Amino acid sequence: MPDISGLHTTIVFIHIVGVFLFLLAHGVSAAVLLRLRGERDVAAVRTLLDLSRRTWSVMMIGAALWFFGGILAGFSGNYWTTGRYWIWASLFVAVATVLVMTPLGSFYFNRVRATAGIDSKTGAVDPNATVDATALDAALTSGRPILLATLGLGAIAVLAWLMIFKPF
Repeated sequence: MPDISGLHTTIVFIHIVGVFLFLLAHGVSAAVLLRLRGERDVAAVRTLLDLSRRTWSVMMIGAALWFFGGILAGFSGNYWTTGRYWIWASLFVAVATVLVMTPLGSFYFNRVRATAGIDSKTGAVDPNATVDATALDAALTSGRPILLATLGLGAIAVLAWLMIFKPF
């Protein structure tokens, strides 16, 4: 059997770079989410939402490197078939976290975008939109940033624990 340790190390490196890219870009959206609840100036809300939207492509590149790099590292390290289940648990935690957090965050951001007169697909501000301060306030306070931050940080902690300690 050929020595693939160098290849495995390279794949793990790509996986880790993907994690860092994802967390860096996603951290911007998390910071925006936490800041929006206290913001009432429409221009500031629009600026914050634009900042979050602009990190989307970097976040998706990081997510792809993270996800596919992790799966490939599982193969190159022969982890999928060893009878140990930490890698399967890691995949489950990652997918479940994405499936839970994406709709929660997206619904909130899209609600705020709509009340701030921003097209949720293009990010363009409707110059004819009038912003109802009461509706904007209701949208801004409707999110659950602490819940999302707790879920995200918890998932990161569990994933790091699984990756480092490989407990089962």
